[in-house]
Order: sequence, then C-alpha cells, then structure tokens
Amino acid sequence: MEIQKIQILSNIEESMHSHKNVELLYILMGHVDITINGECFQANSKDIVLINSDEIHSWKEYQNALLCRIYIDYYELKQVLKKENVYFVCNSVRDSETDYARMRYILEAVLKKYQEDANGFWVKSLYYSLLEALKAQYLDADRSRDDYETVNDKVRKVINYIQSNYQRAINLSDVAEQFYMSESSFSRFFKKETGKGFTEYVRSLRLEHAKEELQFSNRSITEISYDCGFSNISVFNKNFKQVFSITPKEYRQNLRQKETDVQESDMIGLEAYLQHAEEKKQSKEKEEQKICLDLQQGEVLKNVANTSMNAGMFADLLEAKVQKHVSTIIEDLGLKYVHIANPFDPILKIRSGHETKQMNFEKVDAVLDFLLEQGVCPVLELSERRRKRIVNIGSDKEFEETKKDEIFLSLEEWEQVVNALIGHLVEYYTTKEVSKWMFEIWYDPEKVTGAGKIPYKVLYERTWKIIRKYIPEAKIGGSGLNAGMLGDTLKEQLCWWKERYDRPNFLTFISYPYQVEQREIQEKGNHYSLLSVESDTHFVKQDIESYYDLLDSIEYPDTPLWLTEWNTSLSERNIYNDSCAKACHMLMQMVDSQGKLEQMDYSSISDWPSQYFDSTSPLIGANGLITKDGILKPAYYAMEFWGWLGERLLGKGLHYIATSQHRETIQILAFNAKQFSYSYNMKNENTIEVKELPFIFRNNDKLKMQFELKNLRNGRHKVCIYRVSEAYGNVLAEWGKLGYSKELMRSEISYLKQICIPRMEVKYLQISEDVMQLDILLEANEMAFIQIL
Repeated sequence: MEIQKIQILSNIEESMHSHKNVELLYILMGHVDITINGECFQANSKDIVLINSDEIHSWKEYQNALLCRIYIDYYELKQVLKKENVYFVCNSVRDSETDYARMRYILEAVLKKYQEDANGFWVKSLYYSLLEALKAQYLDADRSRDDYETVNDKVRKVINYIQSNYQRAINLSDVAEQFYMSESSFSRFFKKETGKGFTEYVRSLRLEHAKEELQFSNRSITEISYDCGFSNISVFNKNFKQVFSITPKEYRQNLRQKETDVQESDMIGLEAYLQHAEEKKQSKEKEEQKICLDLQQGEVLKNVANTSMNAGMFADLLEAKVQKHVSTIIEDLGLKYVHIANPFDPILKIRSGHETKQMNFEKVDAVLDFLLEQGVCPVLELSERRRKRIVNIGSDKEFEETKKDEIFLSLEEWEQVVNALIGHLVEYYTTKEVSKWMFEIWYDPEKVTGAGKIPYKVLYERTWKIIRKYIPEAKIGGSGLNAGMLGDTLKEQLCWWKERYDRPNFLTFISYPYQVEQREIQEKGNHYSLLSVESDTHFVKQDIESYYDLLDSIEYPDTPLWLTEWNTSLSERNIYNDSCAKACHMLMQMVDSQGKLEQMDYSSISDWPSQYFDSTSPLIGANGLITKDGILKPAYYAMEFWGWLGERLLGKGLHYIATSQHRETIQILAFNAKQFSYSYNMKNENTIEVKELPFIFRNNDKLKMQFELKNLRNGRHKVCIYRVSEAYGNVLAEWGKLGYSKELMRSEISYLKQICIPRMEVKYLQISEDVMQLDILLEANEMAFIQIL
C-alpha cells in the first residue's frame, strides 16, 4: 500500500463531508472540535481520532491548533486485510482507557522523518508500522467483516474482479461469461446480492477512485478519467457532475482552496512542536541525572528479583548441563526458590499412556533431589504445559516440532495422577519437608491441553483439596494469568476466589513485552504481537499496575503477588538476548518492580534446552543467563550486580538504584537502557544480526549521571566500579574478536569463560563536609555497579 497523503495543518476547518478514504487526525497543539456522524467532542494535544470510510464529519480548530492528518486508501486497505468492510475503533477522546502509546510513538517518529524528507523512505516504512498498529489494536472484529465468511463466494469473486479491472473496459456480457451465467441471470443475481445494478456499481467505483485521484494527485483530469476506466473526458465530466453535482475541475479547485500542499507556516509550526518536545525530553533527563542520596535516609530493601528464578520444565533438569548451570546460578546469586513446571511431562516416564494404576516418580524425584541438595525450595507448577521453542513472536513458527498429544483426557484422570504425585511426595520427602514447598495451580490460556480443557474453577478446586488433604499447611497459588492479557477472565476468577475458603495463598502472573490479540487467538492461532516501542521498556511495571488496579476494583483481600515468569523476549533465536541491551532492560524491570512483588522469577537460567540442529554457534539468541557452553552472559551479570545491592534502599530512578549496607558503604547500580526504535518492531526477532544491534534503538547517546552523596564520613574513600557494555566485558563483544566463528574449539570456549567478566576500575576520593560528588558516564546500553567503601 502506498501512503496517500500526510499533511500538517493549522488555521483550517472542514465543513460537513464524507469520503471513502480513512482519515487519521493527530492533534499536536491546541484543541479541535470534531463532529463524526452527529457526535461532537473536543480533541486536545496528543489525541488521536480516526474517521472511518463514509463517516460524515467536520472539524474546526482553536487556539492556533496544529495537527497531522493522514489518509489511508480504503480499497487497498480492504484488499490487504481481506475484509469486505473495514472499521476501526480508534478515538483517544471517547476511549481514554485504551493504550495509545504505540500509535503516538509511531506518529511522532513519522513527524520527525517527515520534517527531514516528506517523501523519504522512512516516512513510508513508518506508514506500514502505523497500519500494523491499527490492525493489531483497533480493528473492530464485529464491524469489519471477513468477505470469505459473510459475502456470497461468487459475489466476492465478481467484486474482486471488478476492483482489479475497473481501469479498463468492463461490460456486463464479459463478466457474465467469466462466471458462466447469462446476462439476464447475472444482472438479477448481482443486484440482489449488492443492492446495485452492475453498471451503477462499476460507475460508482470508478468515480470514487477518480475523486481520490483528484484530491491526492497532481495528474491532469484527462489522465484521471482514462485511468479510472472512462472512455473519454466528456463521459467522465457528465457522470461526475451527475453524481456529485459539480464538475471534476470545480471539485479540485474547491479542494485546493481549502487544503493546499504543506504551507511553510505549517512546517515552521511542526519544527517548533518537535523542538519543544525535544527540549521537554532533555529537561526531564537532565533533572533525572542530578541525584541526591543521603546515607542517613532510606528504607529496608525488599529484594525479590534474584531470590527466586524459573528454571523451566521438570524434564529440562534431567540434563547434566542444565543442572550445572542451575547449580551455578543458585550458588552465585543465592537463590532461595526455583520454579519448575509440568511434573507430568511424558519425558519423565511416569506412566504408560493414560495408565493411572501404576506410576513411577523416580525421574521427578531425581529433579527434586537435585534442587534440595542445592539448598533451595522447589516451587511446583502443576500444569500440562506444552514445550514451545519460539523462533519469532507473531507467528506459529517453532524451531522444533514437539509432540502435542494430550496428557490428560478427563478431570478424573487429572485427579488420580495429582493424588498419586502428592501422596508420593509426602511419603518420600515427609510432610514436614514438603510443607516448605510452594504449589501453583496453572491456568492454560490457550486451552489446548487436556488439563486446559477442564474448566479452571473445577481444576483449581479439586487440585486444592488434594494438596490440602496431604499437606494442610501447604502454600498454594494461582493462576498465572496476566491482567493485561486476559483481564475479564482473570477478573472472573478473582471474584470467584474472593469469598472462598480455598482462596490462593499467593496470586501468580507472567509478564512479557507483548500483547495478546484475542481475535487472533480465536481465528488463526497467533498469540502475540509486539507491544509499542514506547511502552515495552516498562512492561512489567504496566502489568503489575494493571493487576493491582484489578484487585482494587473488586476489593480483593490483601494477597502476595508473585511474578512466576518474565523475560524481555520470548524468542529463542534473538541475538538481542545475548546483548548488554537485554541486561539493561532487565534491570529496568527489576527497578520498576522493587517493593511491589513477593517474588519475581526470571525465566530462564540456561540456553541448553534450546539446542537444535541450528545451534552450533556459541551464541544462539536463546533467553537464558548462561550460554549452552557455560559462558556467563550480560543478563547473568545484571542479576549478579542486583545481588550485590545492600540492605537499605536510598533511592531509585529511571537509570539507577542505590542502597547502603549497615550505613557504612553505598552501592549504586546504574544502567543506560535504550528504548527500541520502530525498526525493531518491524523485524522478525530471529532475523536480527549482531551488526544491526546498535541500530535497533532510538539513539545511542551516552548518559552522564551526577550523584551527590550526603552524610559520608570525611576522609579517603575507595570507589570500585564494575562495568559491562557492548564494547567490552560481554560475550558478544569477545566473540566478535574471534571473528564470530560459528564453531569454536574447546580452548576458545574456555578463553571466553575467563575473559567475559565485568571490567573493573578503582579510584580514591577525598571528601570533606560529609558530601561526595560522583560523576558516572555510561555508554549506550552499558551497566555499572559502583561500590563506595
């Protein structure tokens, strides 16, 4: 689809009219009174209003308003979306609760590139991002009918034929012959199905296209008439005037009087708007960078970001390498809990087929024995979770086909197996030991597994009773749903739990930087689309706030909230997962979540389970903390730095968190996390190359942070700084120095293990008057841990 027209407008109003093209208005400054189909409302700065095809509308601006207007070709839109009718619900004035951050970011990016080059490539590429955002978030499924479902198949084929051939001579007899019908039969059939005669329909289609050409192109009226299928200019003029009561020439002249090409004053207005926005952003960043910390102030730090972690599937922990990696993480980070899912996996060889009389839990025991030997408490997710090795979000493509037979065929079978499992655990490990563990009764949002097809309320109630029968003091949680993903479903569950005796001891949810498209799930099986590049860097915070808002709205009793699974990417083939940017984005989520959660389980620990025939490279873009060869990734160091924080929280912000230890030392964890640019969302995650990493962010500016530290003892202080950046101290950079070789020798892997460590520097500062001034300069996507002794 080609972009029709982008305009920057000021001092203009539109009288009541309609047109086929979809019109998008983005208010930059001032306010605009808008009327659509008789409904009047006022749109202010940052509001987005979409006017659908054929909607009667008018608008008038006030207070020197400045706005951006974009037209989208309706006919091409129908073809691209494969819909007979296309209708969007996109109006930030009427629907203020809907998230418009993604749209605003793309529109702001359009404006910046438009100012540089109105006809440039980036403007057009952003236009496609805009269309994708509209489709993903605002397409009304009920009013946007799929022509394959709602229109007679033969009529659809006729309409498609006409729309593809309207520019040349089309007559009734030719089309009737194309569809093996007589002229009279075809004529009656067509009018009955469309409400218009064949000739009238073709003429209307040609005139609508001609009308859009007159408005959006500079081609001559004669060219337009022939290109739209009229035999000569006289026929065109006659038909146009007959339908619109005005000649094509007069129509174009009227349009030119009302809306010309971008005026110089409007471009000046756009320049002023962008400059103001940039100054506001810099002012905010400058204010953020001046940070005052008082060693005598602060509060107890509730550190939950690396006391618990999600190790993935039970079956994964049967692998020796995975056990080694998990053991490393437990020891280095001091984990207290490890979350593992699906103890019913057929790989564990518990039973033969659907047998329930004879079961063998030895492999389950082997996994649990390993965790207990490491001194951690298991968190058992009772689920029939399917193993997914995702290549790219937004598609169903996985790099390994996995067996998808249902493990459970009925509620009775589920109860028998769960009863046997819990009974065995109590007998083998004792009630006293198992009472320390946690149990999560998981909800399958896709409802594709055997357990997932059992109504969750029934599944939860029966499972809760079984656990409580054997372990009266067990802590039981549920249900793993994200408030933003399935809000209505979660709300229904919470309302059901609210007054019940078997209410969960803790509530669980997952968080990823994607949004679920409910329509896509139902119709096509696609589960995710990328969140807006404006909001994805704080996705965990948004999900936590959504969950708490939901709890408050129904007055749910105070209950601990556990984030049992989170990551900044779900793809197992995204080189971003091996970068410093990933580590900085992780730190951002952890700072955002500080003090708001009971547990926060990063997923996952090891890249080893993502092994496949295509994973010969040392770095494969999987989302663990440790590579398949045991090399520590920047994501690992993000977790390790977090574990070095002290006991008291002194302060936190967009780019840092600061603590103290026994009021004697200060720890500052700083990071220069960069937001993704629109180009990241336009790519498949598995196609990003190492050399592209610097270009998938909005900018690569350095960040200077100025800390003023008060109430330190006077004298000489030692300052230790540990850094990890894209240039040094991380596995991607060091792999690059080896030429990105896909097959490394054992000695080279050993070398990388030794060299991929944070860069350390030490300096000494002499202070007086109990105040230290400390400046920290960070490269793009660099993180630094500063220890002041």
